[in-house]
Amino acid sequence: MKRCAASVLMFTSISGFCQLSNQDTIVQDSVTIELDDPISRRLDSTFLAYYFEKEDFTTDTLQLNTFNFQPNEIPVVPDSIIVERLIRMSEMSPISFSPDKRTIAFARLYAEKKRRLTSRMLGLAELYFPVFEELLIKNQMPEELKYLPIIESALNAKATSPMGAAGLWQFMPGTAKQMGLEVSYYIDERRELYQSTEAACKYLKDAYNIYKDWHLAIASYNSGAGNVNKAIRRSNGKTNFWEIIQYLPRETQNYVPALLGCAYAMKYHREHNIYPIEPSRRNFEIDTVWINQRVKFSVVEKYLKVSIKELEYLNPAYPKLLVPDTKEDRPLVMPIVYIGLFESNKDSIYAKSKRSSSLPTDSSPKRTKGEEKNNEREGFIYYTIRKGDTLWDVAQRYDGVTMDDLKSENSHLNFKKLKTGTKIRIPK
Repeated sequence: MKRCAASVLMFTSISGFCQLSNQDTIVQDSVTIELDDPISRRLDSTFLAYYFEKEDFTTDTLQLNTFNFQPNEIPVVPDSIIVERLIRMSEMSPISFSPDKRTIAFARLYAEKKRRLTSRMLGLAELYFPVFEELLIKNQMPEELKYLPIIESALNAKATSPMGAAGLWQFMPGTAKQMGLEVSYYIDERRELYQSTEAACKYLKDAYNIYKDWHLAIASYNSGAGNVNKAIRRSNGKTNFWEIIQYLPRETQNYVPALLGCAYAMKYHREHNIYPIEPSRRNFEIDTVWINQRVKFSVVEKYLKVSIKELEYLNPAYPKLLVPDTKEDRPLVMPIVYIGLFESNKDSIYAKSKRSSSLPTDSSPKRTKGEEKNNEREGFIYYTIRKGDTLWDVAQRYDGVTMDDLKSENSHLNFKKLKTGTKIRIPK
C-alpha cells in the first residue's frame, strides 16, 4: 500500500482548481504578489454554497469582542506583531510558520481583504474541524493541516475544479481511487467528509515520510511530487521550500504561504475583529442513519418534509441524489429531528425508492392524455422549468439522465436563458 501511495505521489497532482478570475494583488513592503491563481478565488466560491442563510454574525460578538473594537473596525496590525505571532505559532507546531513576506501578505489577505469569508470559514469549522482534528491526531500529524481544505475548496464539499478535482480536499479521480476512495456513477467519496479526510491524511503522511519536511509535503499536495522533485534538482539539491520556491509552479509558490497565512487569521481572528458566521446547520443538529437499500432523496422529502436541497448539502457524496443498493451500509445524514420519523417510515421509503417505482409526482407537469400517448410513443416525457431551476437541477431528478442528454433532446432551446414555464423533453 505504501509503495502504491509513493507512486501516486511521484506522478499525480491532486489540485486542479485552475480557473482564474477577479485577480487580486498584495503589496507587502516592496514585494508585489500577484494572486491570479485560484487560491484567492476559491474563497469567493463560498458565496455560491448553500451553507449560509444569513450575512450577519450569528454568535454573540459582544462576548467575543474582548478587545473592544468598533463593529466594522479593521484593526491596524503592524508587520512586527504578525511576525511575533507567527514565531509563536512555530514554537507550538511541527510546521514552521516562517514570517516570510508572502506569509505576511496572505495573513493580511485572510484577516483584512477576505475577512467576511474568513468569518464563514470560522462558522464552518464547527461542522468540519472535529473530524479533521480527530484523524490528524490519530495519524500523529500537525493539527494546522486542518486548514488545507480552506485553501483547496473553501470548505465546500460540492466544489469541483475545471480539471475534475472534487470535494473538500480536491482529489482528482485517479488519485482518489489510488487512495481507496470510491468514485462511481452513484457514489463519490471525494465529497464524503470522513473518507476523504482519511485519504488526505494518508497522502500527506506518505509525502512527509519522503521529504521529512512539512512545507515540501504540502507543496507536493498541490502540484504533485514530480514538480517538487524537479524544483529540488534545479536548485542543486536544496530541500528548503523558500530556497526552491522560484523553481515551483506559480500556484505552488503561493500555496504554502497561503496555508500559513490562513492558519494565522483563523487563530488570531479576535485580534482582527473577526467572528464566526454560522452555517444553516451546526454539528450537533445533524445525525446519520445507515442503510444498504436504495433511497431516493425525493422520496425522503415526500415522507419527512425535509428539502432535497438540504439532503444534498448534508450528503454531497451522492451525485444522483439517491443512496444506491450496496453490500455495505451507507450513511445518510439528515437533521437529527428527522431521524425518528425516518425510522418509522423507512419500509415505505425503501419500497417507493426501488427502481421500478415511478418518478416523484412533482418531477414533471400534469399532462393531457394526448400528451402522454405522444410521450410514450416518442420515448420522452415533459418537464416544466420552475423558478431557479438550472439544467443540472433537472438532470439530477432523473436516473441516468445527463445534461448532455437534455441538450441533445432539446437542441432548439437556449439553456443559458431558461425561462420559468418552458417545457423541456426528458428522454426515458
